[in-house]
Parts: sequence; C-alpha cells; structure tokens
Amino acid sequence: MTVLPRSERLADARLLGLLALLYLAQGLPGGLLGKALPALLREQGISLAAIGFTSLLALPWALKFLWAPFIDRFGTRRRWLLALNLLTMALMFAIAGRDFAAWVQGAFVPLLAMLFLLNLVAATQDIATDGLAVSRLGERLRGIGNSVQVIGYKVGMIIGGGLLLWFIDRYGWQASYSGIAALVALTLLPVWLMRDERTPQARAATHADWQGVRGYARLFAGFMRRPGLGWWLLAVGVFKAGDALASRMIGPLLSDAGLTLADIGLLTGVTGALAGVCGALAGGVLLLRMGHRNALLLFGLLQALGLLGYVLVAGGAHDLPILYAVVCVEQFADGLSTVALFTAMMDACRAHAPGTDYTLQASLQVTVSGIFALGSGVLAGAAGYETVFIAGAALTVLALLPVFLYFRTAASAAVATERNT
Repeated sequence: MTVLPRSERLADARLLGLLALLYLAQGLPGGLLGKALPALLREQGISLAAIGFTSLLALPWALKFLWAPFIDRFGTRRRWLLALNLLTMALMFAIAGRDFAAWVQGAFVPLLAMLFLLNLVAATQDIATDGLAVSRLGERLRGIGNSVQVIGYKVGMIIGGGLLLWFIDRYGWQASYSGIAALVALTLLPVWLMRDERTPQARAATHADWQGVRGYARLFAGFMRRPGLGWWLLAVGVFKAGDALASRMIGPLLSDAGLTLADIGLLTGVTGALAGVCGALAGGVLLLRMGHRNALLLFGLLQALGLLGYVLVAGGAHDLPILYAVVCVEQFADGLSTVALFTAMMDACRAHAPGTDYTLQASLQVTVSGIFALGSGVLAGAAGYETVFIAGAALTVLALLPVFLYFRTAASAAVATERNT
C-alpha cells in the first residue's frame, strides 16, 4: 500500500473537512423541507395532496443547470460560497422570526415564498460546492469524497429535520429554528481560508470559456452528445424516482399512525438519518471493491426492499421495534445507493465544466424525482399508503435496467475502441 506524504494527507483532510461543512450547511434547509415540513404541515391540518405539492418548493434544484455555467465561469468559488452561506443564514433567521402556526394560519403564501428563496440560494450554493468537489477530488478520493458529501448533507438533515422537530416540541419554533440558522456560520471561516485556483493555467483547466449564448448552448450540447451517455442520463433520471415517490409520505404516514412530532423527529430525522450516514460511509468503502456498476445494481435493489418495509407500517405494524427496523434499513440502503449514484455522476463530468456537468445530471435527477413526489400525496389519498410504497419499490427496481444497459454499452464501446487502436 502506498503511503502518502504528510502534506498530501493534510491537504486531503482539509478538503474533505471543508466539503463536509458545506454539504452540512445545505442539509439544514433541506432537512426542513424534506423531513420536518410534511409533519409540521400535517399537524396544522394541511391535506396530504397539499403536502405533496410542497415539493414544488424544490424547483430551483431542478432548474439550477440554467445558471450553473455562470457559477462555473464568473467570480470565484470562494466568493460565491461566502455570499451564498451568508444569504442562507439571513433567510433562515427571517423564517424563524415568526411562529410556525402564525405563518401557516396568517401568512402561508409568504412562508412558501421564503422557503422557495431558501431553496434557490441552497441550490446555487450546491453548484459551487459540487464544482469544487469534482475539480479537486481525484479518482483516489472520489468514493470517500462522495461519502463525505452524503454524510455531511444527511447530518445537516438530521439537525434541520429530525432534531428540529424534537426541539420544536420542547422549545417552540422560533427558538429552535434560530439555533439551526446559527449553525450555518460554521462554514464561513473555512470558506474564508480556502484558496481558489490562482494561475490562468489552473483556472483554464477547470473553468469553461464563455462564448456568449452560443457557447452557453454548446456547453450543454457537448455534454449530451458524448457517446453512450443516453442510457446514463436515463439512469440518473429514474434511479431515485421511486424513493422520491414513497419517501414524501413517510412523515404523514407516521403522523397518522399516532406518533408525535418528537417521536417522528427521533425516528426518521435522527435514528434513521444516522443509519443513512452509516450507509453512506459503507458505500464509499464498498465502491472501491465492487465497482460502480455492481454497486449501483445491488444498492438500488436494497433501496427497493427498504421501501417495501413501509408496507408493514401502513398495514398496522406500529410497534416501536418494527418502526425503527424499517426506518433504519431503508435509510441505510438510501445512503448506499446515493453514494454510488453521485460517484458515477462525477465520473461523467468534464474537467473544464465540472459544476455545469454535475449540475445538469443533478437537475435531471431532481426534476424526475420531483415529478413523482408531486403525485405522492394524491396517490396516497386515492389508493392508500400501501400503494405508494409498493409503487416506489417497483419503480426503483425498474430503474436498474438503464443502469445495466449503460454499463454494457460503455464496455462494448471500450472494446471497440481498443480493437480500433
């Protein structure tokens, strides 16, 4: 085994630590939207269909590819990350300035507008963070780097989702969310101390040239036209769609089962999310041994099995040991599959446009997942929770087909290239 010089190990540790904090900061607002908000709205008497449609608040995550080239090309990632984290913190404090019940009962539309802006800022920060990760994580660090990404984001979601519900149950909305907002400040010093690419040669290798509107269009077209990429883009689009369809109804399911906000927070937002963290860490390690194709296929299958566990809960299995087992298994599988997907997405990026290429894939994934999440409440209201989770598991299994076909196509192309040379 090759032992790296101490200076290189320290540089790796600093980079991974910085990425962990940046993704944690993104997970804080993500935890509110994805974990806490459905349960909070259900407690206020909001319908399942309306809760399902709050996934539209994540629209900036689907559309962020439209402004990704500007983040890649203009300014520096350090400046972007400083400004965007400060704005995130300001918006979170503004949302914390009014009690949640008062928001819902007297200013529901302004609340949704504030949450939309929060997602817009977080999605833009994600472009800069992903560009930083793709450009600086070499092949040696890519698996563990994506584990750090998923772990950081999940820890942020634990704090901004499950722990937030637990704190709200004891200290109220305003004090709890103000404390969560203050945590964003943890990113400011490391970002201030980070170094951007200084030389024109270094920037040219990692930043796309700007050539007006035509260059903007060419940037996307060049990525899309790469040989064999069609199956991969289909795989990216549908790989997490089944999870999106089913997971949106987990909070309402548990709420209708009689669990309190604190119970739901500890179960899904803390214990379950910690299981997801363990899955993400295991995924980064297993990727090195299994290869990307095998990891995607196996971890996707495990994700489907995890979603099927909620059929038991929907059928009346509300004992705490069963609930904790179902949540932990599903979240562990989610951590595994997410790391595998994100690592393969990084492999598909070009060196001169990492933020743009990664964001294009991420936007596709969020768009397709968001479409399925939109209908989750309607499907649950019409056909019941069991149908939602069975459909989510089935869709996850079907998504493994384009994964298999992409890697088979890529292998065939590699053999053909080798013969020609």
